[in-house]
Amino acid sequence: MYKHNSFVKKLKKHFISFNDTLESYFNSLKYFKSNYKKILLAKNNIVFLIIGIVVILTPAYLTLPSFYDKIVVKKYIKNQILNKYNFEIRFNNKIVYGLLPKPHFSSKNLSILHNNKNIGNVKNFKIFISSDRLFSFNNMELKNLIFEKTDFEIDKDDLNFFSNFLKTEPNENKIIFKKSNIFFKNKEDETLFISKIYNSEFFYDFNKLANTYSSKNEIFNVPFKLIIKNDKFNKKILSEFSSKKLRLNIENEIDYEDKITKGLLDILFINKDTSLSFLKKENSISFESSGKKNFYNGIIDFKPFYLSSNFNYEGISFKNFFSEDSIVFDLLRSELLNNLNLNLSSVLNIKKIINFDELNNLLLNVEINQGSINLTNSSIAWKDDLNITLRDGLIDYGKNSINLIGKIVIIVQDENDFYSSFQVKKNNRKDIKEIEFDFVYDLIKSKIIFDNVKLNKKSSSKGDEFINKFNSKNMTLNKILFKNFVNNFFDAYFG
Repeated sequence: MYKHNSFVKKLKKHFISFNDTLESYFNSLKYFKSNYKKILLAKNNIVFLIIGIVVILTPAYLTLPSFYDKIVVKKYIKNQILNKYNFEIRFNNKIVYGLLPKPHFSSKNLSILHNNKNIGNVKNFKIFISSDRLFSFNNMELKNLIFEKTDFEIDKDDLNFFSNFLKTEPNENKIIFKKSNIFFKNKEDETLFISKIYNSEFFYDFNKLANTYSSKNEIFNVPFKLIIKNDKFNKKILSEFSSKKLRLNIENEIDYEDKITKGLLDILFINKDTSLSFLKKENSISFESSGKKNFYNGIIDFKPFYLSSNFNYEGISFKNFFSEDSIVFDLLRSELLNNLNLNLSSVLNIKKIINFDELNNLLLNVEINQGSINLTNSSIAWKDDLNITLRDGLIDYGKNSINLIGKIVIIVQDENDFYSSFQVKKNNRKDIKEIEFDFVYDLIKSKIIFDNVKLNKKSSSKGDEFINKFNSKNMTLNKILFKNFVNNFFDAYFG
């Protein structure tokens, strides 16, 4: 009985508490209804209300372009690009509106047209729009254009597609190409070379007051950076080219006010600074260095392309040109010279080979014709003792090798000093006027093979046997091993 009364009392207590809570809620609601204006006008509540309205309306405002007529949007974008940048685009898929990272429209598989010709296929296209003019489609302002994974197929007549960007009127927007390729073709639609575009931007530099192109590219496995600026006010084109792999930096200034274009090149090549003045005519460019110590000159013809040049150095380090990590080896490995459309004739004269006292007076004749690299009649001197000439020398590219193949003819000027330098035994020091041999030198593996060795135009069976044994060992020659090789050869030939 006692427990029953206790339960009734607790139930009654909870009911009274719930009744009080319910009554308090309705009283508060009644108070808010009669005094809502005062409540809403309270300072803290006004701030909270404003924040709430902004949070609700901002996403709604930013999503307004998603309701635009997409056909009209496409037409508007096409017209704006044509008017601003003088090229056309063609949408092949639907256009989509996105918010992140900024309001933009995007599309896939876009086409770029120039002079009514399809020159580029774009995998991903994006164009940003200003976020402060979204209420009305007619007030929409286009911003940066991004073309990602574009494959250009162009010839020489299409090059002005890129140069036209440097002539656009100043604006705050950018044209950006990412992860793209340029397939440069001839009139027969054959691909001459491919240039990779990692990232390039066209924009107006308000500090320099110049339309600017800045790009990171790669061609023939050689990465490089390129910056070109069009200073319309002073009518000058300023450009900077740099390649760590080639150890080459070039700064160029062109004055295009005159019909005949002239300019100045500042070249930093293997830590050597040189200035070149050049003159561009309709079908050629001639150039000449201003330095007297190291002198260069040459001419480039465009129709057809042909480079003829002469380079003269007082002295160059052996490491810079002839070691395995030198510029020459980098060029050969990159296959930049193994190009069917590259034709040139160049002569390199170096009086002194630094870091290799025995070598001097290098004359390097380089003839490149449709990818064939010929070094015939190049020569070098070993002290005053030997005059070494390369006969029938050429570079041969294999699948996994780059070989220098040719015949060496050595005219002995001072045989006594030669024998002494190589420590040839006295009983092997015969009267020698001429040495000749054929060879194959693998530039990648640094391996050499000799054949048909003759002294004074005569061969020796013992000498041939020694050479065959040497070739079978597949050895790499360094300075010390080469001296031992020469000494052992004479011992085998005359022993």
